[in-house]
Amino acid sequence: MKNSIRKGFILLLIPVFIISCNLFDSPEPPEPEGELVKTMPYTQYLISYWTGLDNARFALQWMQHLGGVSGNHLRVDEYDLIPEYLDIVWDLYYHYIFTYLSEMIDHATAADAPAYRGISRILMAYTLGMMTDAWGDIPYEEGLKASPSYDEQEYLIVVIMELLGQGINDLNDAAGGGGIKPGPDEDPVYEGDLDKWKRAANVIRMRVMLRMANRSGNYNTLLNYFDNELFTGNHDDMLYYFPGGEKVNPHYYFDVKFRNTRVGSHIVDLLKENEDPRLEVFVRLNQNNEYVGTGPGEGLATASHVGSKLASSKSPVTLISYVEQKFIKAEVYYRMKQQSMADLAFEEAVKASLSYYGVSSPEWEAEHAAVENVTLEQIITAKYVALFLQSEVWADYRRTGYPELKPYDHEEDPEAQIPRRYVYPRDQLNFNLNIPDNAHEIDIYSRVWWDVE
Repeated sequence: MKNSIRKGFILLLIPVFIISCNLFDSPEPPEPEGELVKTMPYTQYLISYWTGLDNARFALQWMQHLGGVSGNHLRVDEYDLIPEYLDIVWDLYYHYIFTYLSEMIDHATAADAPAYRGISRILMAYTLGMMTDAWGDIPYEEGLKASPSYDEQEYLIVVIMELLGQGINDLNDAAGGGGIKPGPDEDPVYEGDLDKWKRAANVIRMRVMLRMANRSGNYNTLLNYFDNELFTGNHDDMLYYFPGGEKVNPHYYFDVKFRNTRVGSHIVDLLKENEDPRLEVFVRLNQNNEYVGTGPGEGLATASHVGSKLASSKSPVTLISYVEQKFIKAEVYYRMKQQSMADLAFEEAVKASLSYYGVSSPEWEAEHAAVENVTLEQIITAKYVALFLQSEVWADYRRTGYPELKPYDHEEDPEAQIPRRYVYPRDQLNFNLNIPDNAHEIDIYSRVWWDVE
């Protein structure tokens, strides 16, 4: 009964395909081309909506981009993340996103459609990365089974890199004329531009390699990827624009419509302290005509909402961007002691962020972007601002310890730290016979494989 209720709730959040059939006729086997054309745009929507749900939202609260003011979100602000809160986002991934992507890869192989297969593999790599970043070891090889075994994160990182490489190879084959290709209606993200999908795959590779380097200490390998086809500007960003109606931006859904969260005080204070021109874009004035954030556990209902450019019903979500790419380069150059290159990449990253939001300011940039001898703290803190509402900032914090955040402070746990992972969902703990033996012992302060001290 509980599973039925929860699945029903998922369906309230997202529109689903309603497929009618004649009960007296034998069903025709699905045509792989038709399944691809139908499923690709819907799956892209699901993925984009999912990136703003609680699998990212709870992390954004801990990183103080957001703050909970009621219900579950307020409890998460107090570091009281219980397994029941995570069933929905886990189910949405495995019962829908993972299932659809797996089916599209099979359909694309059957239809000899390398363009669809390449995009599906890249999206599988992207979403698998988000899942393992949050939970560490998760199912993959047996992900479609009722009680799947778990794969270790070290193995999953290799799988992600292989999927990205295979996806790029597929897109190269498609560029040579092979198979059907998606157009704007089938591919809302890039409207069938396979070159941009390849660039996105290479930038996702760089994101993943930061985790690998955090574990190994070898950042030199990343330099080799800088010669690949990468984003050339903000116009290459991997974005999804919500059409509105039933398909709305998730930040609009939770922050504006249901008002479970507000903007966090740390990001608001940082923007105000630096007189950052992005303040009025990221944050709305509250009822007192002020920009005010809510602190961890404070639950300030009069704090500001997310700005309308980011949280209207049709606002896009950013999956990965040119700005992130530039900050990755700045960090790697810094770590490899190529300071002048780090300074240049940092300046370009900050300027690109302001340009994206239409608030470029030569005077402000002269002080805050054109920095000589930029430090790692400056790079990651500026990236924390530029990637507002993108959960990649949680990975950056776990890797580097920046920006400096004050954890939620309460008497029961005076030595609390910023949480580092999610606990496993209730249904996995209670019903998956193959869950790892230590799953019940994992808490929000446990580290995933790549998160080394």
